[in-house]
Amino acid sequence: MPSLLDIVAHTPAAVWVALSVLVAIGVRQLRTHTVVAAKVWIVPLIVGVASLAGALRGFAGAGALLTGACWAAGTAVGFASNRWLDLPRRVGPNADGSFTIGGSVAPLLIFLSVFMERYVIGVALAIRPSLALDPAAAAAAAIAFGLTAGLLAARSRKIWSTRRAAAGLLAA
Repeated sequence: MPSLLDIVAHTPAAVWVALSVLVAIGVRQLRTHTVVAAKVWIVPLIVGVASLAGALRGFAGAGALLTGACWAAGTAVGFASNRWLDLPRRVGPNADGSFTIGGSVAPLLIFLSVFMERYVIGVALAIRPSLALDPAAAAAAAIAFGLTAGLLAARSRKIWSTRRAAAGLLAA
């Protein structure tokens, strides 16, 4: 079994670049910022597609139906969890169609979770390739991947829904 130092030392540079990008995006969201409407769904879409593809590719031997269903279940749980988490907590639509979103550490934590899921699962598959055939490992990984995708999608849905709420207030 390789040591943690061996694992980190043999991690490709592209992985650290990806971590840097995720941290940079998350740090930008620590402060109140404005997002144009066209960008609200970009991150959840990218993370969703990448997480489903990663689960299906990494655990192809365990069965696409099981992996896909577990990813969908994880996504549903992540999406539903936002009723309790209520992310983002401060968001408002602007007259130009953009949104002003209050600063929060939550996006950074979600992005770090996305990275850690992919990293830990990738390392586990590299150390024990037989996990790719294990239905329990496939289910757990797919649920984890789906959970963060669902959280990001729910966050974007909440942002987008403020537009409808503001239009209803103007009509009243």
